[in-house]
Amino acid sequence: MGPRGAQQSMIIRVPKIIGKAFRIKVQEKNTAPAETPGSGTQNAKDLDKELNQKPAPALIHSLEDQDPFVRAVSCEVLGHMKEKDSTKSLIKLLKDPSKYVREKAAIALGHINDKACVPALIEALDDEAEEVRVTVAGVLGFLRDREAVPALIHSLSDHSPVARMKSAISLGVIGDPGAVAGLYQATRDENELVRKYACESLGNIGKPAVPALLLCLKNEQVKTHAAQALVKIK
Repeated sequence: MGPRGAQQSMIIRVPKIIGKAFRIKVQEKNTAPAETPGSGTQNAKDLDKELNQKPAPALIHSLEDQDPFVRAVSCEVLGHMKEKDSTKSLIKLLKDPSKYVREKAAIALGHINDKACVPALIEALDDEAEEVRVTVAGVLGFLRDREAVPALIHSLSDHSPVARMKSAISLGVIGDPGAVAGLYQATRDENELVRKYACESLGNIGKPAVPALLLCLKNEQVKTHAAQALVKIK
């Protein structure tokens, strides 16, 4: 097809407007980006660099990705790897906009088991998301750091019964006698599971909790749980 034929093939006929027909000529433009000399080689080099990164640095870098899914998955993998070099970056993610990422960061910090993260986790007990508070309470129990005891006692008054229950369990895991008074109050909680686990945690604390459990024997709602906890104390 010659130049004139090609030009005619691009003529768009518009319906008659006020009795006249119009013909509009459209010129095609090449929108493909022009390749600069050596750009293909540079792209290959960049790809090769990406593919040959060491796992830990690559994952830590991915914690800053714009996609929350990528950040969350990176948290989980770093936790499984117990990568201590990622602790500071994971602590920052406890304030991530995504509650899912915050939760995954807390779990990863628990796996890594670096006590340096305890103050940040204590602060995260006040997170706006219930799921995050519940997870953080559990992680603090797993870390068994007595620094977390006052904060966990405070969490026994969380408006979420699941968070209260998890805090009670963690206090029992830590086993600090300083939690006895708070756990005794929790045996009077409106939620049955909170009362049950408060009694169990008193039993885990052991002899210092005996007086509190004896008082619980007089409470019809928890006396069975209290008795079970008492007989396990040695």
